Amino acid sequence: MGTFNLKQLYKVDTDIVAAETRMSICLQANGFSFSLIGNDSQKLYVVGEFECDLSGTIPTVMNTIKECFASIGVKMFRFANIRVVCTTQKNVWVPYKLFDIEKKKDYLKPVAEVHGNETVLSNVCEKVDAVSVFAYPMHKYSGVKILINKAEYCSQQQVLAEYAYDISGFSCNTLLVNKRQNALDLTLFKGNTFTLSNTITYDTTEDMIYNLLFVLQQTEVDTEAVKLLITGDNYTEAELQMLRRYVKDVSYANPMENIRVGVEFDEVNLQNYFLVLA
Repeated sequence: MGTFNLKQLYKVDTDIVAAETRMSICLQANGFSFSLIGNDSQKLYVVGEFECDLSGTIPTVMNTIKECFASIGVKMFRFANIRVVCTTQKNVWVPYKLFDIEKKKDYLKPVAEVHGNETVLSNVCEKVDAVSVFAYPMHKYSGVKILINKAEYCSQQQVLAEYAYDISGFSCNTLLVNKRQNALDLTLFKGNTFTLSNTITYDTTEDMIYNLLFVLQQTEVDTEAVKLLITGDNYTEAELQMLRRYVKDVSYANPMENIRVGVEFDEVNLQNYFLVLA
């Protein structure tokens, strides 16, 4: 038996038809979040989060995730579509026309060291005409793969790039910032040009702001001429004040833009579940 804790669970009081529902799972360092959304209705049925240890062997990871879902009566392999989002700092984008699947590991060499216990995955993102190549711990990937063989695997950077593409409007500069633990996932569109996709770490609020401003400076984007969209983990009041001190246009991203959300979810901050809703 694995050890896990159901941190949050919000759901509608209705029967869910698995064959008409898509599941999204976001694997993180200390557990995973998930959502269930109707394919046709676009109605949010379930959103939740488990805290659990996914650092063990392949069978341990597989059984822990299986037990988590079994505890809330969910048989994950029955859903029409399943997307697994892998949070990683080892991600690089390759133009689709230049991508060679035999060179996946080579693409990562300039930006990250790939260890022997990691696998390199790739996924085409048609919206930005590029391929996301990323490394992920082998035991986590294999543990989930055994459970749900037909799932789509992607990095968090692909989720963010797709969302930013959809809402950028192509008429302005858009910087999407996803906060998770002590890291920021950044996605920048300059007009209709996919300019940057990166993850930075920080220790203090000052570090966070400095790193953001440095990215804008390096990409030659004026703080007066960028739409800064924030999401992910909760932002402190000090962080929000400092962001608004240096950047003119700061607002929250809306992952629920195309999803029907009922009153059952009024008590939850759905920004925290951006990567399984967007």
